[in-house]
Amino acid sequence: MMMFTEKEKDIIEKAKIYVKNILGNDASGHDYNHILRVYNMALHLNLKYQANWYIISLGALLHDIDDYKISNSKIPDERTRKFFEDNSLEEETRDRVIDIINTISYSKQIRGVKVTSLEGKIVQDADRLDALGAIGIARTFAFGGSKNRLLYDENDYGSSSLAHFYDKLFKLADLMNTAEAKKIAKKRTKFMRKYVDNFKKEWEGKIEN
Repeated sequence: MMMFTEKEKDIIEKAKIYVKNILGNDASGHDYNHILRVYNMALHLNLKYQANWYIISLGALLHDIDDYKISNSKIPDERTRKFFEDNSLEEETRDRVIDIINTISYSKQIRGVKVTSLEGKIVQDADRLDALGAIGIARTFAFGGSKNRLLYDENDYGSSSLAHFYDKLFKLADLMNTAEAKKIAKKRTKFMRKYVDNFKKEWEGKIEN
């Protein structure tokens, strides 16, 4: 059962508005709808674990607003900290949410950075699940288009959007923290592998009867 104080509910609603104002027009796959999907998935996952609902909510809602891939700010956590200051959040809450945001990414994980809190693991799983399945496919090509990447290049495989499936996405199911996320990830990954197989056949001009 989700448990929030009235103050926490108010802060969460303010966070939604704040994030929507920042990411509402994003076309790279990191838009406000992505944020809401991560938020809702994190809450779903936490039904089994009952970690801190408030920390999970804020971590999920704020996790992308300072992402280097979509933010031009040169100040770490600038937008996140502004939200904290404008809403007078407690220092402990700030520290826990910042810790989630600063340890959630795949690139940091492969450099050895680990998520330590259960709340962080749940938000990380929720974010990664949105990179998989039908939505994950759409987001991959949306982000690739925003960076002027080719759909596919047989001669320079690593530079294309399709390469991203092999470089990262097909690896995510094994990196999930929670059992529930692993189950969802395996199903979504299976769907993506079938899509990539079909993509390659169509790219090569093969026609199935």
